[in-house]
Amino acid sequence: MSRDPLDLGCLRLFDAAARHENLSHAAAALGMTQPALSYRIRRMEERLGLPLFERRHRGLALSPAGRTLHEAVRDSLERLDQATAAIAVQAETPVVRLATDYAFAALWLMPRVAGFRAAHPGIAVQIVASQELAGGPDGGADLAVLFGGRDEVGAGAERLIAERVTAVCSPAFLAEQGPFESPQRLGELPLLHLEGAGERRWYDWESWLAELGVTRRPGRPGLGLNTYTLVIQAALAGQGVALGWLGLVDGLLESGALVRAHPAELESPRGYWLVPGPGGRLPAVRQVADWIRGRFAAGA
Repeated sequence: MSRDPLDLGCLRLFDAAARHENLSHAAAALGMTQPALSYRIRRMEERLGLPLFERRHRGLALSPAGRTLHEAVRDSLERLDQATAAIAVQAETPVVRLATDYAFAALWLMPRVAGFRAAHPGIAVQIVASQELAGGPDGGADLAVLFGGRDEVGAGAERLIAERVTAVCSPAFLAEQGPFESPQRLGELPLLHLEGAGERRWYDWESWLAELGVTRRPGRPGLGLNTYTLVIQAALAGQGVALGWLGLVDGLLESGALVRAHPAELESPRGYWLVPGPGGRLPAVRQVADWIRGRFAAGA
């Protein structure tokens, strides 16, 4: 059991499941898949150390712990929604909530969002980042950019970019330790790992090297970090070699802050997807979605 606070996105998913008393119905209302919602609920229960629902043949019923949590969540979400609506009315500015993961938010969105604000001063974009976001926008998001496979994001998702991964490091690290003429040589270096709970949904060093015919020996030096932005910061600081997702690290490669440690580049059917939420047809949401599509289409 963890004492870390649950994030707001999880609480909205829990609230929907509690109100509908059925995971399939709740998932449809949230615009996400039933397996993704079930996974997020299980993660909440694992974190809290108690079941939140009693699973029944035709649906769900709140457990005693679930009823206690739902009383607090329902009242809190109602107050938050009322406050958000009041602020939006006062400002007379449409607010588009965009959900994504920390890596996309930090490495792709933040360097570009000022350009959107300059082109669309009448639209406010609220970026909601979560490390464990999967399946679709939560109940409070209008739009999402999510990483995964087609089966994880649903039929309405539009792939923006495929997962393409290469090995990257700082120029100083390459000059001191390189050149790395073979993938086998990479496996002997300090590797920077993105760590996370549960099933791997992206390339890690083991799977990336395995596709190149390399088995990394146990006990080799490395550094594990729990967010991709920390992995990239460690690579910039010359702490080792990281896996670089093309589409996220392009600016760092173009500036020379990072370099390719080896020319090998692998691609998978996974990638980043544009996923519409409940507010997907609103004009402001469509403008944000069109801007994201346009930037990827232009490679900018």
